[in-house]
Amino acid sequence: MVQQPWMVPLFHTFTYGGIYMEKKTENIRISLTDSIILMLVIIAEIVFCVRGGLNLAVPLLLTWLIIFLYCKIRKLPWDIVEGYALQGVRDGFQSVCIVAAVGCLIGTWILGGTIPTMIYYGLKLINPNIFLPCTLILCSILSVFTGTSYGSAASAGLACMGIGLSMGFPPGLVAGAVICGALFGDKMSPFSDTTNLAPAMAGGTLFGHIRSMCYTTLPGWLICLVIFGIVGARYSVADYDPTTVIEYMGGLADNFNIGIIPLIPIVLVIVMLLFKIPALPTILIGAILGAGSAMISQGAGILDCIKVMHKGFSIDSGIFLVDKLLNRGGLSSMYDIMMIMIFAMGLGGMLDRMGVLMNLVGGLVNKIHNVFQLVLSTMLVSYISGAIGCTMSMAHVVTGKLFAPIYKKEGVDPNVLSRTMEDCGTLGGTLMPWHTNAVYFTGTLGVLYSQYIPWVLLCYIVPILSLIAAATGYAIWYVDPETGKRIPKDQAPINKKS
Repeated sequence: MVQQPWMVPLFHTFTYGGIYMEKKTENIRISLTDSIILMLVIIAEIVFCVRGGLNLAVPLLLTWLIIFLYCKIRKLPWDIVEGYALQGVRDGFQSVCIVAAVGCLIGTWILGGTIPTMIYYGLKLINPNIFLPCTLILCSILSVFTGTSYGSAASAGLACMGIGLSMGFPPGLVAGAVICGALFGDKMSPFSDTTNLAPAMAGGTLFGHIRSMCYTTLPGWLICLVIFGIVGARYSVADYDPTTVIEYMGGLADNFNIGIIPLIPIVLVIVMLLFKIPALPTILIGAILGAGSAMISQGAGILDCIKVMHKGFSIDSGIFLVDKLLNRGGLSSMYDIMMIMIFAMGLGGMLDRMGVLMNLVGGLVNKIHNVFQLVLSTMLVSYISGAIGCTMSMAHVVTGKLFAPIYKKEGVDPNVLSRTMEDCGTLGGTLMPWHTNAVYFTGTLGVLYSQYIPWVLLCYIVPILSLIAAATGYAIWYVDPETGKRIPKDQAPINKKS
């Protein structure tokens, strides 16, 4: 095949992470001083833009320019550093594709009546006094059985958002219950990628890891359940107006054929996830099933279905809440989210491969003298690596690589390490507005970061419980560094230090 001139840049772009990248084997490592200065400049630029109300996509892309200028000042080969960025994008591009597929799914599920039907029946069954606990439980169950927080938020979570808004709950409060439930399953489900990745990086076992998390995550979840129950009951008693719900249900019934057929797509998607079919094809099949429901139950044409996959669903029902919830979806609605994820992953790839992360956290290791300091250091590194890499996977891989040898040397059970990694790496991303988790949840649920951040209670409570466990010795186990077998506390190397 003759390669056209316009194809050369495109070819080079997509082969930096593959064949082309193999030609560039030079490793670049910068100094601690340069790492600190570079991170301060990057953080200052992002904070300035975000405080000015700008979308995160452009500020994150500008960080690439900051690193380019640094390379020119230090006379470092930009093509190699750019290769680090493109490799980072390549490694995490599956997440971008999943977000695109979710956009298509949301569009067809609204057109096909799936989401309107779930909202309609939810309004009939859910009492406002127990709505928030029900939302937490529903999203938790779905996430545990499917292993995906993203899928849970995009299906049951989206429906709960519609029900909650119709009942008069603040969007951030409902989103908080949805996110807490979705992340609970992402931590605890054996089907979850993070639940499998964390013990693999820490040197532990899958079910040992899950049992270890029960000591911090389950109590944290129960505390969330109680708080959401109290807050929801107080709020609903004061502000719930059934007239709004009746009007909302009427608007849905007037514009959609409510019934069993529209629910088939979500049932089949859950079944596919239970059978461990990968998330991307499952979500795309779910979008096609939604299109089938639209043609069968709503009378839509095939071109209408393809259109909503691209542009999203649009309706003018005359009812504000109906229009606010249902005018959404489509691939185009996810463009901003996708760009933010791509630029963030590229930034993380550059900073990781240039040694910035290691420079910033390496000094912590020499100051560890007890289990509390060990766990605290693990948490700090997990948060920092997650903030830089902008993905849960990045936090687990970096933290596991750094601390697995330390835990082994000090005789602390690797399941304590993997639990701590999940307590911060899996939950912490939602607290960072530039992280792919936060970007996904805000885009999918249609809320602002400032609206949901006070209510992601699980993300605050579980790390606190993790620190309490480390300080008291509760749920901390010790192993022989050589054999890996359990040993008494006083025989562990870390506890023999003065």
